Amino acid sequence: MLTAAQVDAFHTRGYVVVREFLSALEIASYTEEAEVLVNHCYEQGDIVSKWGCVVEPFGCGYLDSIPPLARTTQTSYIATRAQITPAPALCTLSKYGMCARQLLESSVVLLNEQYVVKPPRSEAAFDWHQDVLYFKDEQREHRMVSVWTPLCDVREENGTVLVDPYPDPTRPGVYTREPEPVVVEMSAGCALFMDGRLRHCSGANTSNVFRTAYMPQFSSGQVSDDNGLTALAVPVNSF
Repeated sequence: MLTAAQVDAFHTRGYVVVREFLSALEIASYTEEAEVLVNHCYEQGDIVSKWGCVVEPFGCGYLDSIPPLARTTQTSYIATRAQITPAPALCTLSKYGMCARQLLESSVVLLNEQYVVKPPRSEAAFDWHQDVLYFKDEQREHRMVSVWTPLCDVREENGTVLVDPYPDPTRPGVYTREPEPVVVEMSAGCALFMDGRLRHCSGANTSNVFRTAYMPQFSSGQVSDDNGLTALAVPVNSF
């Protein structure tokens, strides 16, 4: 659970860093899953040019089929995710999800999850953006939080995240100035909680090793369009 000071920082700046969020065992579990999925993706094509450095457990084709209920119910989601590796799903819903409930001050659903993978000496980078803007205007009625969690130590040289704190906490996500970046350096297993309206980016990985992060996203309600759900809507209940 997050402290009152951490929750306050999130609402004031649009983000908060939680040190040592994951245990060594949890880091190992997510790392194992990332390696399985990334190896699968490389069999289909380059991780940068084909996949855009983003690998989704339900979206990369590793699983032959995904039951519809796996996108909307805890039991089916956990059982389906266990076909990749058994441990991460429960941690995502319980540890991550319960913190998201604190920050959004409401019930939440798991909206999306992905591994963000930058190969060694890669020029791949993500420009300044706000996650909420990936959704249409009519889909932004619900607040969202993204949790960027490095599975290795990160710094600017290997492509960590740069955040731009809210200029005015009373107008979250409203930017009328050029970015004023804060480099977020973290050790493996720390967690960067970001409001969906926070402006952020990340640079290239100039190191000699892969830089991998796990990022689940939570929303205060289902996000859908005329064709149904746009992503996941797995409820986070008490654990």
